[in-house]
Amino acid sequence: MIYNSLTTPQLIYIISVSVIVIIIVFLLLFFPIRKRIIKKKYVEHYYKEIYKIALNNDYYLINTFVFKIDDSSILRINHILFGEKYVYLINDYHFDGDIAGKAFDKSLICFSKKGKKYYIDNPIARSKYLLERLCIMTGLDPTIMIGISLVNDDCNSDIASTSKQYYLVSRNKLASLVKAIESRDIAKLNEKSLDKLVHSINKMNRKKKNK
Repeated sequence: MIYNSLTTPQLIYIISVSVIVIIIVFLLLFFPIRKRIIKKKYVEHYYKEIYKIALNNDYYLINTFVFKIDDSSILRINHILFGEKYVYLINDYHFDGDIAGKAFDKSLICFSKKGKKYYIDNPIARSKYLLERLCIMTGLDPTIMIGISLVNDDCNSDIASTSKQYYLVSRNKLASLVKAIESRDIAKLNEKSLDKLVHSINKMNRKKKNK
């Protein structure tokens, strides 16, 4: 056999090159496939990060909250995270490109990875609308509410905003954002009142009725 005529260094070289080629092929296939899976199931992917934040901090979490605003209209919030000082309304998005614009404009500009430019509905404006409607329907104090638009990690954003209530943030920066907001110098929410609030909002959830 040909291998019998090879020296040990030659065999090591051939094996090393083969291993390197296999690794390169794996990486070339792995990342595009992983990206497609995340894009297709980004809500589940984001949920894992939010659940980890809730678990690590002993926060309450409600997923897929659906509420009715009139006889023919319902609104959906992907996640409601109850912190010690604030309640976070989190909605999930996945964009194939980078986004830019002003925080409360009707639309934002999306620059695709292929260099094309198009307009998208502004998730921050949507977050503001959902927060305001929920407060109207429940009588919640809007000053304890935070609206967060959660986007994929490879989506860079350039949003002009000075708001301390509405944010657009990538999934991998969500934990840091929540930690920073919770560190603000304000009193914590009353535990009994918070527990009652969680049960009250959960009772309102029409998710099962609208499947």
